[in-house]
Amino acid sequence: MNIIKINPMKTIRKKVAGVRFIIVFCLTGVLTSCSNEVDFGEQYKKTVYIVNSNNLLHVGEHSFETENDTIAVSVYCASSQPLTHDLQVRLKVNRHALDSLNALQLLADPGYANRVMLPDDNYQLNGEQYVTIKAGKQYGILSVPFDFSGLDPSIPYALPLSLVSNNADYDINPKLKSIVYQIEMVNRFAGNYNGSSRTSPATIVGIQPLLKALSVNKVRMPVHNLSDEDKDLLTNFMVLTVAEDNSVSISPWGIADVTDLGGSKYDPVTQTFELYYQFTDASAKRQTVHSVIRNIDAPPTEEDEL
Repeated sequence: MNIIKINPMKTIRKKVAGVRFIIVFCLTGVLTSCSNEVDFGEQYKKTVYIVNSNNLLHVGEHSFETENDTIAVSVYCASSQPLTHDLQVRLKVNRHALDSLNALQLLADPGYANRVMLPDDNYQLNGEQYVTIKAGKQYGILSVPFDFSGLDPSIPYALPLSLVSNNADYDINPKLKSIVYQIEMVNRFAGNYNGSSRTSPATIVGIQPLLKALSVNKVRMPVHNLSDEDKDLLTNFMVLTVAEDNSVSISPWGIADVTDLGGSKYDPVTQTFELYYQFTDASAKRQTVHSVIRNIDAPPTEEDEL
């Protein structure tokens, strides 16, 4: 019987050599992959769309204190690689987009207030316009100068714009090609307030009025705790006019029965109104009102922190 002898040292040397070969092979692959960059090219088609147009309606705030104001509409080109050449994107005013918005919103909400086309005389945009997205960039901005003079701030004016084409024939996102830009005029007194309203002799109610900007120094707010719905606009609202010394005068909006009692004032530090006036309630009774309201976005004071 022949006995086969196995040299353990020789077997170990073979295993070590095999491991070395595998390591060298792997290192070679790693070094090769590091030295040769892989370019997968464009991963998806370039697509052009209007920023903030996902709901069609976009509300932009503009201050009465700003001179030479503009509507800014951003046009974006989505891509996995940067543009190598300038991209010219063509837009136009599209009244059909505004009509579509109003029709759809009315179906969903019977109380919806139609947005109104910004009059031609109040903005500067002649015919079709172009936005340039520079090479290496992803967006460009269309600036439309506008003037709110002579317009009623209680009317939701809007400017509808749509993408038409671009000079590279990139796809235009059909769901993001149009925007209805509503102009929301504001001033430093406008906003949401919280406070109390007292009628003589000692009846106090909590109120949370929204103060709507009418001009640089005027805001409109509901009387006492009356309904603030649009259908009650002519009868339930009043106007606050803030003078340079922060004294406040009160006048009726529409046909509201409101009388200024004097002594009203505004505190710019705490952003608080203190108001004194009279109005006639639903039972034809004359009510004397003392209201104190504060802007909910006002910065905290030392008293608040105590």
